[in-house]
Amino acid sequence: MKWFCDNAFRTGLAAVLSATMMLSAGTVWADSPNAEVERQTEAVAQVLAEPESPQRTDTLARTIDEGLDFAYLASLALGEHWEQRTDEERDQFLTLLRRLLLANYEDRLAGHQLEEDYTVEFEEGRQRGDRAFVAAEITHKDRTEPVVYRLYRDDDGDWRIYDLVVDDISLEETYREGYVPIIEDHGWEELIRRMQRRVEQLEE
Repeated sequence: MKWFCDNAFRTGLAAVLSATMMLSAGTVWADSPNAEVERQTEAVAQVLAEPESPQRTDTLARTIDEGLDFAYLASLALGEHWEQRTDEERDQFLTLLRRLLLANYEDRLAGHQLEEDYTVEFEEGRQRGDRAFVAAEITHKDRTEPVVYRLYRDDDGDWRIYDLVVDDISLEETYREGYVPIIEDHGWEELIRRMQRRVEQLEE
C-alpha cells in the first residue's frame, strides 16, 4: 500500500507539471511536437481563465483528456495485461486514471497562477521517426524541475502526447512498476479497488 501512495504522489507531481507546462506559451513550429504542446497550452489556459466551478472542472478534465493519450499510455505500461482486458474494464481503468490525475492537479495547483507561482521554459523538440521529445524546465520558487514530454505520430500524422518524464522517471515506468505487480499478485479487481479508494480520498 505504501508503494501505491508513493506512486499516487509521483503521478500527482506529473499532473501538476504537465498542467503547468500547458499554461506556458512558446514558439510554434508547424506540424511539430512543439506545435502540439502549444495547442494544449492555449486550450488549458482558456479553461483556467474561468472562475472555479464544477463546470470548469468538467471542461478541464476533457481538455486534459484530449491532451494526453491515456489509452496509448496504458497499453505501453500494462502490456499483455492491457490486451487481456475487456472494453468495459479498460474504460473503467481509464476513467479512474483520469480522475486521479485531475484530483491531484486540483489539490496541488489550486490558487496558483503561471508567472506568479511558476515559470516555464521550453526547448525545441527532437524527433526520431514517429517519436518525439520536448524538454522543459519548470521553476517554482527556488526549485527547477526538468520535465520531458513524449509524443508519437498517430495514423493521421498528428502528434499525440502519451507520456511525461519527471526526475528521469516516466509515467509509463511508474505504472508498469507499480500496477503490474498488483495485477499479477492480487488480480485486476484489486488494482481497481485501490485506485477507487485513492480517488475517493483525493476527491474528498
